[in-house]
Amino acid sequence: MRNIKNKPSSSQALLTGLTVLLVEDEPDIAELFTFILQEYGAEVILARSAVEALGELGQRQPDVLVSNVRLPNKDGRWLIEQIRHLKGVWSELPAIAVTSYTREVDAEGALQSGFQHFMSKPLDPDELVQEILRLVGCNQRNL
Repeated sequence: MRNIKNKPSSSQALLTGLTVLLVEDEPDIAELFTFILQEYGAEVILARSAVEALGELGQRQPDVLVSNVRLPNKDGRWLIEQIRHLKGVWSELPAIAVTSYTREVDAEGALQSGFQHFMSKPLDPDELVQEILRLVGCNQRNL
C-alpha cells in the first residue's frame, strides 16, 4: 500500500465532484477512509451506523455508498437491502461492501444483498478509488 500520508498530486484528485456516503463504526478506520477519500477529492458523508446512513439519504444525495458489512445492530447487508427497496435513484445507488472478515460467505452474502462490489480490509487506496470510479461510470485512469 502506498504511503497515504503524502498528498496525491492534482492528477490523483480523481474523485473531485463525487460524494461518498461512508458507513463505518470503527473510529480509526472511519478516519483513515475519510482521509483517503478526501485526499482523492471526494466529499465524505460519515455515518456510524446503518440507521444513521438511512437518515443521511433523506437529507443528502451521495454518488456512491462504501459500507462496512459488520456494523452494530443493523449490519451493512440490512442497510443495502433497505436502500434497494427505496423508490427513485436510491434503488440504483452504487455500493461497495468492505469488511475485515473475508470468509467467502461474507462476500457472497454482501453481493446477494445488493452491493455491486466487495473489498476486504485493509483496503488499497488506489483499488478503492478505481472501483468507485468504475461504479459511478467515470473513465478509469491509471493511478
